[in-house]
Amino acid sequence: MFKQSILLALVLLAALAAGVVQAVEEVEKDSLRITRDIPYSSAPLEKPRLNQLDIYRPLNGSNLPVLVFIHGGSWRYGDKRFVSEKPAYFTAQGFVFVSVNYQLAPEVSHPVYVQDVAKAIAWLQGHVAEYGGDPKRMVVMGHSSGAHLSALVATDDRYLKEAGSGLDALRGVIVLDGGGYDIPRMANSGEPFAKSRYDKAFTEDTAVWKDASPITYVAPDKGIPPFLLVHAGKRQASADQAKEFAAALQGAGVRAEIFHEPGKNHLTINSSIGKNGDATTEAILSFIKSVASPSQ
Repeated sequence: MFKQSILLALVLLAALAAGVVQAVEEVEKDSLRITRDIPYSSAPLEKPRLNQLDIYRPLNGSNLPVLVFIHGGSWRYGDKRFVSEKPAYFTAQGFVFVSVNYQLAPEVSHPVYVQDVAKAIAWLQGHVAEYGGDPKRMVVMGHSSGAHLSALVATDDRYLKEAGSGLDALRGVIVLDGGGYDIPRMANSGEPFAKSRYDKAFTEDTAVWKDASPITYVAPDKGIPPFLLVHAGKRQASADQAKEFAAALQGAGVRAEIFHEPGKNHLTINSSIGKNGDATTEAILSFIKSVASPSQ
């Protein structure tokens, strides 16, 4: 049985890496309905899976708030299926939970990643009601590089506009231990491997680094949604980025809250979300309720 499980896992990972085309699949599991591999873009891709999303929802309900999750992986790795306890937890709380894939380096570079995220959000705005969600109550949440993309799509309004939407598509933004809010500062922060990580994802052109930095676009009266900025453990670069970005947002009149989880690290801050007693989960739930209530 163990060997069979290993074989199945290897087959799944190979399929994910190859971007194997999957038909849209809908299943019911543990009091939630899952619709997988929904294409949000018609762009022809060698790996069409990278322009797909998964939707998890309660078996009953309509006009539910929507939490859109953007995975991490240094803009080079990761997949929408790696969501741990999040779908079960948030659907039990009465949310529609969406996990999004996007194209990855080195096959593409900036701004393709954020363009894909914007396309997914615009698609959800037009279609999430079909899955029980309220398109007027969407919150985006990202971890690591996904935190960067969530922050960028919510501050640089070019991408949602190009996709046929706008910053008003989002009620709030939750960023989990991101480090790319100001890429030039982060690349030169002294954190191990930081510069090489950004070079690989954004080239070595410092003008591209600035163009891809969410802090570049913070300004008053743009309609930037509220932010919850989470940082973990003793990662100083992440703490500094969260504080500086929050200060810029607050200076522009945007609500920005910081939550520090000292007992977690860069990976566990994400993998623990949805587990009983997790303080970060409770902070996230409180924030979503404060920005995405039906009356707002």
